[in-house]
Amino acid sequence: MKKILSVLLASLLLLSTSATAFAMETETNADNWLVSANQHQIIHNAKIAAETGQNVTLTTKILSDLSDNHFELVEVGDTGYMIFDPQSGKYLEEALDSPSPYLGLSENLYYFGPLNYYQLSGDKFVHTVIHNEYDMSFAECRSLQSAFDTALQNSRTQKDTEVLALMQTNLNSRASVNRLQSHFSARATNKYIPNYKYIKNAIYPANENNTCGYTAACLILNYWHKVKGNVINSSFLDSNGNLKTTGNTLQDKLLSYGKSNSSWGLTIRDVLIDYCNEYGVAATSTYYVTNFDIFAEVGRNRPVIVFGYFPDSPGQVQSRGKVFHAVTAYGTSTSGLVTKLIVHYGWSGYSHVTLDGGLVGSSTQFVLN
Repeated sequence: MKKILSVLLASLLLLSTSATAFAMETETNADNWLVSANQHQIIHNAKIAAETGQNVTLTTKILSDLSDNHFELVEVGDTGYMIFDPQSGKYLEEALDSPSPYLGLSENLYYFGPLNYYQLSGDKFVHTVIHNEYDMSFAECRSLQSAFDTALQNSRTQKDTEVLALMQTNLNSRASVNRLQSHFSARATNKYIPNYKYIKNAIYPANENNTCGYTAACLILNYWHKVKGNVINSSFLDSNGNLKTTGNTLQDKLLSYGKSNSSWGLTIRDVLIDYCNEYGVAATSTYYVTNFDIFAEVGRNRPVIVFGYFPDSPGQVQSRGKVFHAVTAYGTSTSGLVTKLIVHYGWSGYSHVTLDGGLVGSSTQFVLN
């Protein structure tokens, strides 16, 4: 027994020591990458100037993952951020009206894709937005990294070649400045579904305990109720016609069909069908196992629930694999040859985020008949 206990203690000590050593090594690499990131500041300034029409003070931080990838977090004051991938020349996500997930933090910062924002503290990865519920061990992060590796590989198949070319030039030269101004000559072109603010400004039950798929379903049903009427039963609405956020909510009802907080695309498709059958709503819901048709569906002026390579709860494993976080897409944003999705993350304060299309996976679509 003593021998077994000694082996266990030694293993635990080794894991803890490895995590500490890894953190020290990552911090050293981050310092080196920050030198390169500072050289890219001119690119980030040009993009923000084009998007906002203003010259603002930017703060750059380095985000790491467990596969030796490094990303540049650009904070735009207290409200606004972008995450830049120097390997593809693309901004993986942007939200100029949302606080940086790493605001006020400076060391041991990790990024495992959209919605997965972490700081390594001791031997635990602490989520920077939602503490406790999404905290992870080092081993759990390895599983999360695997999903992110797939996402990055998919995302990097499409690159912003002009930005990559500019990164190889003297960015202070007049020729580079002219190319930057030409590349970012105008802000990105955003296109939205009709009445998109019914999603962007929606009042909805909170996404708690991994209920992201049901939160997205609430946003979709609420949108069609606002646009067409007679979709949501009055028992789930308050006196102002908005979704109830306390008591017996629409999300509670949807959860009763799914029988579990966790979900994936097929679960939510079936939940939407069950709801419509019970309340006599004529509608069709479809699940696609890949990202097929997501941009086309938004182009048809319909919101769509998107599941991607961003696990909602990394420690949970279902028969189909990891439980993927769901977001609600309601627009597109095009800059040059790159088109991205505009989504609601299902979190308060993150209702208008531009997300690289290469990072999204399956989808659940819903339309009234």
